[in-house]
Parts: sequence; structure tokens; C-alpha cells
Amino acid sequence: MNMTHLYKEMLVTVVNGQFPGPMIEVTEGDSVVVHVVNKSPRNITIHWHGVKQQLNCWADGVPMITQSPILRNQNFTYRFNVTGQEGTLWWHAHVTCLRATLHGAFIIRPRDGASSYPFPNPDKDVPIIIGEWWEMDLDELDSFFDDNPSGATMNGKFGDLYNCSGAKKDGYVLNVEPGKTYLLRIINAVLVSEYYLKIAGHKFTVVATDANYVNPYTTDIIAIAPGETIDALVVADAPPGGYYITALESPKSDLQMLGPSLGSLEHI
Repeated sequence: MNMTHLYKEMLVTVVNGQFPGPMIEVTEGDSVVVHVVNKSPRNITIHWHGVKQQLNCWADGVPMITQSPILRNQNFTYRFNVTGQEGTLWWHAHVTCLRATLHGAFIIRPRDGASSYPFPNPDKDVPIIIGEWWEMDLDELDSFFDDNPSGATMNGKFGDLYNCSGAKKDGYVLNVEPGKTYLLRIINAVLVSEYYLKIAGHKFTVVATDANYVNPYTTDIIAIAPGETIDALVVADAPPGGYYITALESPKSDLQMLGPSLGSLEHI
């Protein structure tokens, strides 16, 4: 599909016309069936990042190892089970650097419902996908990989400072109700960079990483590596108002550092 970001229109590969792609929600113990129809000019596979694939290794989506790539105008059906895992994972393309635009959340919910969480039940859960935007052909990027992305994104949006507009509509907005608890399902879908995530005036209680529960701990900044997922509770307990959600790339010695992706948390 054609997308315009940073005032430049580009043809990008996405799933079902969405960037990020559709969230897939399943329940622990489910048998999952996903039909992939490749209408892009590129060969693709889909990898289910973090799914253990017990007795399902041929559904792992690794090209030339577990399957041949899906050719243009061809289709492939993935069949696998999700047993013994709960939490946030993700799916992405696994050919060249197409996962920069071809990815989405993969949520495994508890078999017994939210009441079985080993932490206080959230009032709502929200995916937060940190991504990148490249103003170049992703096949070319795969051949040398020594350039910087053009910008960082949060749920597919840049934020209100990238075009100097200051308009909140240009960034991701999370609307919250005072006093309620939100489970943020945070995914770092960038190609190579660690990111730091912070919400002004709020703290995180980290409860899981890569679909594994952890002993809860409280922090005001989350560091998340590329490909990693983190589940964190946030309570809307700050005074009413708007608060920046900032995703900042970790400094690098060899590449220019990006400006942050900015969203906002709004009390309603």
C-alpha cells in the first residue's frame, strides 16, 4: 500500500492494509490456523516470534529452513499450538528487512481468563509497538545495513514534533480514566536498536517479559531490546492532564541517534 510519512509517499508491504499489522489474540491451549496470501511483489514468510512451537517446528516461518518462502500470488497456511505460554509476543516477516513494516502483536490470553493473572487484574490492556520508518527500499537496506532509519514510530505514528506541527493527532494517543489500571503490552519491533520507554508523571510495574511472568518490580523507565516484549501495569493516578509517552533510541557510537517517538497519555 502507499503510505505518506515525513511528507514522502512510499510503497510499503503491510498486512490487510494496516501498519502495524492486525493483532492476533488467542487463548493458551488453542490450535492456531493462519492463512497467508502473498499479494506483494516480494517472497515472504511469517515468523511467530517467541512461540515455542512444541511439535510444530515447521510452522516457525524461517525461510529455507522450516519452509520455502511464499511466492508472489501464492498462499500458505500456518498451523500450530500455543501451550504453556501466556502473555505478549509478536509476528513479523522473516525475509530480508520486510519486518520493518510487516509485523503485529500476538497475544496469548490465560485459559482461565484475566482472574488467573499473578498480578492485579487490569481494567484494560493496550499494545504499544515501537517501530521504525525507513525512506528506502527494504531489500536494499538488507544488502548493506549501514544507514539510519528516518524516524521512530509508536503504533505506526511519529509524534507531534516530527513535522513541527505540535498537533497531538500526529502521534499515538492513549486515553485513560483516572484511577484505572492499564496493562501495556510493549513490543520493540525495530530492526537493531534498544529503546527506552517513559510516561511522564507515571510509573510502570513490570509483570512479564517475552510471555514469561516475572516477579513484579516498579520503574519509571523501561529498556527494551529489539524483538523483546514487556508487559507492564500503569495506573492513571496522576493529576488530570496530558502526559508524553516517549520512546527514545539507545545511543550508538557508529550511527546517528534518532529523535524520540512521542505519544501522549490523556486523562478523560
